[in-house]
Amino acid sequence: MGAGFEIAYCHTGTPFTFWAPVDCAAGSLDTLYVGQLIRSGGDGVLPVGTASGAADTSNKRVPLGVVIGTNNRTPVFDTTYSTQSIGSADTQALQVARDWQGNEGIWAKGDPQALVKVALIDHTSILRGRIYNAAYGTAPTVVTTTAASTDGFMTAGTTGACDFTPVADLGSIYCRKGANRGLLRITIDTSTTAPTVDTAYPQDVAIGDTFVRVPLRPIGQSYVQFDSESMYIDCSASPATNYFIIDVIALDLSVAGSEHVLFKFNGVHFDPARA
Repeated sequence: MGAGFEIAYCHTGTPFTFWAPVDCAAGSLDTLYVGQLIRSGGDGVLPVGTASGAADTSNKRVPLGVVIGTNNRTPVFDTTYSTQSIGSADTQALQVARDWQGNEGIWAKGDPQALVKVALIDHTSILRGRIYNAAYGTAPTVVTTTAASTDGFMTAGTTGACDFTPVADLGSIYCRKGANRGLLRITIDTSTTAPTVDTAYPQDVAIGDTFVRVPLRPIGQSYVQFDSESMYIDCSASPATNYFIIDVIALDLSVAGSEHVLFKFNGVHFDPARA
């Protein structure tokens, strides 16, 4: 799995791709990254960013695609996101100084502006995205049970604190160590330390068993928040106030540091009337 987001499935077989300029609003140059979710705005494309309000009703941002390349002749590697990056270039001096390669699409072969190659997405595109805790590369917290549960968490359990404030039916818990290892359940509680489920874990939970909790459902509609650069799903954000709506296809929490989700954007984010 690459850095950031990637298209796992496209109904046409191969996503449509195109070149777009990196946004360079006056006095606010931007940097884009391969694997980034982007939108159209300003002088080109820029990160989708974080949601404001339920279903991003304050911003009403429309996802456009995923960055899959740049027109830098020599790749520039970003150590924060472990992927290629490209900075915008607004002035004559910055453009002339660029070491760039030939452009495609509507952009002239001799145009030195900073461009990214974008894979187009719509409400049917299935994306694979990483899940991190408030910073790229930081895995969701592993919590340990401090009291046994003889009904498999149907009565509230007792664990260390998870990374977010849960909302009933909008979170998942995955057993990493113990008799229920490898099993995933939807949570119905609103507590960081008292996981509760409707469908019990089939085996008793013992003191010392470990779990991972995230603010996503394993299937169906989930409320999620991206980081400001739209490079990962932030599991420290509660699905209560500010969120995008996604439809989860599959959730994988089995490997620490490699937690990820297959999903598509809910169609509300592509509604023309909304934009």
